[in-house]
Amino acid sequence: MKIDVHGHIGSVNLHPNWTANAKQVSEMTKKAGVDHCFVSSAMSIMYDTCKGNDEVLEAVREFDNLWGYMVVNPFFPESFRYLEYIGKERKVIGCKIHPDYHGYDLSSPMGKDLVRRVVDYATLILFHTSCMAGTGFSKIGTIGELASKYSQTTFISAHLAGLYQNPLYPYYINYSGLEEAAQMNLPNLLIDTSSFWIYAYPGVMKRIVELVGPDKLVFGTDIPIQSDMQIRFKIITIDSLELPQSDKEKIYSKNIRKSLQMLKDFK
Repeated sequence: MKIDVHGHIGSVNLHPNWTANAKQVSEMTKKAGVDHCFVSSAMSIMYDTCKGNDEVLEAVREFDNLWGYMVVNPFFPESFRYLEYIGKERKVIGCKIHPDYHGYDLSSPMGKDLVRRVVDYATLILFHTSCMAGTGFSKIGTIGELASKYSQTTFISAHLAGLYQNPLYPYYINYSGLEEAAQMNLPNLLIDTSSFWIYAYPGVMKRIVELVGPDKLVFGTDIPIQSDMQIRFKIITIDSLELPQSDKEKIYSKNIRKSLQMLKDFK
């Protein structure tokens, strides 16, 4: 089984090649061999938080293989009412938090208060983790600090804990976020694979597994960015690792299923 914990419906940055409605995302994931995809709305992250959450509610009701994240934004106070859907609406799986696009620092009082409110409803939170030059509102250190405080909630650090490439020094990947996550070694902190660096350069995924181990990784793609081909490339990369099949299955689905009771009966 393969579960993608990091997908989107809608238009990411209004880019024509990074656009897919719920039907297209459902079909893309099936075509690539993924059984379930957890999605938030690009609309929620970039423009109208509430309108995007409504799109996700419609999507998860219509498509069996799509499960939803509700997005909250402190600058859209009305978005917090969508937290009530988590757990009550069967296929609303958790919450997505994106400080970089929403414009607040996760380590600030505003950011910490937001998380305090979310954990009252969500047992799973997907955090965008700063991974682009010029960003830094959502660092792995802060995510880890919050995960340690709220140990009953599963935290996913997206984009491999902020894996990035310094644009001044091509071909050198900065693994410091992963190293920091490994040192924290928190049982409720998982790291998703939503970074194209894992297949862009040889050996990157191998190094990631060496740093944090297969028990900490969950499969995420950031679909529809780079279309369904990104899903395929990530699967090829993980399948090519010299790991026991049981470890690959942890990355693909077992780690996330182990963390959430509602996923244990996934088929």
